[in-house]
Amino acid sequence: MPTAPDPAPCNQDEQLYECPECGKRLCSAETITACPGCDGPVQNLSRPRPE
Repeated sequence: MPTAPDPAPCNQDEQLYECPECGKRLCSAETITACPGCDGPVQNLSRPRPE
């Protein structure tokens, strides 16, 4: 199954989320708990920025 392309780099106040079930990735400034594509759980891939 091909993987979805990464979205454009997220803004500083947004975080990158990925759905392990369908592979969809999206950026959001709000906390996302379910994939809008398949309603599966999402993982936050964003890492805290070094200070």
